[in-house]
Amino acid sequence: DCSIQRRFQKLIEEAPCDILPSHLRIRMAAAALAIAVSTHYVNALTVEFFYLPKTQEFYFNEVNTRLQVEHCVTEMITGVDIVEEQIRIAAGERLRHTQEDIHFRGSVLECRITAEDAAHSFIPNPGTITNLRLPHGLGIRIDEGIYEGYTIPFYYDSLLLKLITWGETRNQAILRMRRALDELRIEGLKTTIPFHRIALKDDVFTAGHHTTEFIKEQSIVKKVREQESVSL
Repeated sequence: DCSIQRRFQKLIEEAPCDILPSHLRIRMAAAALAIAVSTHYVNALTVEFFYLPKTQEFYFNEVNTRLQVEHCVTEMITGVDIVEEQIRIAAGERLRHTQEDIHFRGSVLECRITAEDAAHSFIPNPGTITNLRLPHGLGIRIDEGIYEGYTIPFYYDSLLLKLITWGETRNQAILRMRRALDELRIEGLKTTIPFHRIALKDDVFTAGHHTTEFIKEQSIVKKVREQESVSL
């Protein structure tokens, strides 16, 4: 589920989608596999769909013939190292898994932490990291390439790191993400950490009823701005 976005760019991803019935998940997977098989595609790809909860209908959106940013979510919930499998394919080796070997285990969340000012419509905020503290603990994964003293340039993508949590249940994954976000410190520039802290505590999100209009409908940007005003 990649519903929470700004400017059509994903901010929070999770698996499995909490409101998607299992029979529709099976149909989606079958449709995705059919696309890969019919095009004789070899390597990693993702197939995206739009889902309408009210009518329980889904529609094809697009295919991405590459490794997705949110591949960590898939890896955490299936135990498959997708990057390793890509290397094996490039080396002419066979996959170590069949489709029947792939099973979901637990629930996973991913927050994309970017160098953006969420209080002002997510404008880019390049700068130098003066203090960095990363969270640790059971069920936490961090994919990053930053360090204290690193300068985030204006010309490239604003992604700083991906914070991923796994739990036996969705609620446990959410609680672990909340704790991880509270422990995470990136100083010297504006980041989306305040946004994620507020979003992860929103009742609509915790209930799993969020849509692509979540940020607007829940006035998340306004809440971030108000929180910053109080902090000042």
